[in-house]
Amino acid sequence: MRAMSWTVAATAALWLLTCAQPAPDVPAEADHSHAGGGVVTHWTDELELFVEYPPHVKDVPSDPWAIHLTWLEDWQPVREGRLTLLLRGPGGAREEIVMDAPNRPGVFTATPALPATGTWRADMTLAVRGADHPIPVGQLQVFESEDALPHDVEEPPPNLIALLKEQQWTMPFAVGVAEERRIARSISATGETAAPASGLAHVSTPVAGLIVANGPALAPGDPVSAGQTLALIAPASIDNSYARLRADFVEARREAERAERLFAAGAIAQRRLEEARHELDVAQAAFEAIGGTPPGEEDGTDPHLYRLRTPIGGVIAERHVAPGQHVGAGTHAFTVVNPATLWFVAHVPARHAAALGDLSGAWFTVEGTERVHTAGRLVSVGSVIDPDNRTLPVRFAVANPDRALKVGMLAAGHLLVGDPVEGVAVPATAVQDEDGLPVVYVKVGGEAFLRRVVELGPSDGSWTIITAGVAAGEQVVTTGAYQVKLASLGDAEISDHGHPH
Repeated sequence: MRAMSWTVAATAALWLLTCAQPAPDVPAEADHSHAGGGVVTHWTDELELFVEYPPHVKDVPSDPWAIHLTWLEDWQPVREGRLTLLLRGPGGAREEIVMDAPNRPGVFTATPALPATGTWRADMTLAVRGADHPIPVGQLQVFESEDALPHDVEEPPPNLIALLKEQQWTMPFAVGVAEERRIARSISATGETAAPASGLAHVSTPVAGLIVANGPALAPGDPVSAGQTLALIAPASIDNSYARLRADFVEARREAERAERLFAAGAIAQRRLEEARHELDVAQAAFEAIGGTPPGEEDGTDPHLYRLRTPIGGVIAERHVAPGQHVGAGTHAFTVVNPATLWFVAHVPARHAAALGDLSGAWFTVEGTERVHTAGRLVSVGSVIDPDNRTLPVRFAVANPDRALKVGMLAAGHLLVGDPVEGVAVPATAVQDEDGLPVVYVKVGGEAFLRRVVELGPSDGSWTIITAGVAAGEQVVTTGAYQVKLASLGDAEISDHGHPH
């Protein structure tokens, strides 16, 4: 049953048979026939059908049909549901076979006995989870006797790669369809991720003193909000500046309040009130300049302790002080980073500097992952070329909601410039680098693939223009291409790759 006989015309039409979402009223043709049987691959909106059917002789139960059904959403086998196979033949002949469940995940079998010779049409319907999924199959021939069966067995075209459905279902696997797209030209550049000026704070101690042991126990990775206390410091300096500034503020506030009462009673002139208010403003500004907490707002802690606060919200990236440690004024105590938005800083070779006036965006990947990040907002283009590496810095803002990007990651990306190019494009993950050659694996049947060396055009990180090697509508492997490559290196031939049904 697994032996395959091919015709030249059927081989040329393979890509048409596997294109996504064919019209429901257009029957799928057989990929090829073998001694009167055939193989069909057909996609609907939600399912892929791959069926191998044997030769049919009038009134004789056939060998089992091997019907493979795959969910396109996750490329997993259909594990439940009722499959109905409807066969309609000459003169109103009709046969209906109902399979209540798969024989095993993804595989249904049927052995129809058809009562009339000639051309029959086959259609299927999968009923699962309260919905019906119609699947057109196509036409098949019923012969008068075994002697009437065709006996020609042709060799398959060279270079076909076999990867069984049972193998595809057990690994990460997916395909996409080549389609016409418009993609901007790009300039490749390396760079790194960085925190914007508003998203990075180096928090230093403006007063000398001792880090209090019973203060906040914040560690790297802990989230903080703007204004939150990072540490408590017991001031201890030779001139006792913190205590003096606080005392001056307390005294100035007391005097201002007293002047308000006296002025209200008519006991002092307005000029004296204005002087008291001025003294308070000066004392308050001096105290708050070092981050002092106004008396009465210390949240129940010792009013004489200094509260070291963060000016921005984010996460603690570094902590450089420990409880009990004596610090001087200006000691770097914490680094706080807000990772919600980072910069992709691309170092563009100087030879491309003239093209940077037409930037429309960028995409990049970072070390350790192939995930593509998109940077849509241009922050700045440098004005000075680095004399050492002859590059110009270009900064893009990148949203980072899931915190996947870390400050300082090395990055490699492309800057999109100029007018878009129109052409056949495939998902970028379909393009493989094999010994310096760009390669795409094209799916030409349920279990059959071809390796194509292609020519590349622009890429936006998600899609890549293919200038030669793939036609619009062809299916390409987007996940699992390496496994297809390994299958191509095996000893099994496409014409003889058995698996039980």
